[in-house]
Amino acid sequence: MPSLTEINARMKEGSGQVSTLTRSLALGFLAIAWTLLTAHEEPLRSMTANVNRYLILGLAASSALFLACDLLHYVAITRMAEEAAVRAAKVSSASADYDKTSLAYKAQAPLYHAKVWIVGTGAVLLLTIFIFLLLPIKAPPPEAPKPCCVPISSSSSAGVK
Repeated sequence: MPSLTEINARMKEGSGQVSTLTRSLALGFLAIAWTLLTAHEEPLRSMTANVNRYLILGLAASSALFLACDLLHYVAITRMAEEAAVRAAKVSSASADYDKTSLAYKAQAPLYHAKVWIVGTGAVLLLTIFIFLLLPIKAPPPEAPKPCCVPISSSSSAGVK
């Protein structure tokens, strides 16, 4: 049976890996959104005609929101640890508990979960965008054929012999 110290170390390692992965995904989503919004070359330009711009903007907004939550999450963790270190230094102790009533302590868990949900939402948006991108490219409507020559009417040819 693992000790509480081993469980806490495993949780810290796992949450760090999740944060790194979700941060990479959010930056990738932002890059994809930027590419789709600024597509000037064919065939990507034609493919993006099938995609509602609000889906792409939603992907970019979810990435920006994720990065904001990520920053706030780490600020809360850092602040929570600083507060515990200051309390330990005041009593000359080698350990201290976190202040469970502090805003930093209360905010860090919801911010962590928000990051995961926001990246999940971004992934759903990206999947939806890819479905629209893979739809057949709409061909432009055919132009009406232009007459190649002016028809000669029978009345105008009657005078010519």
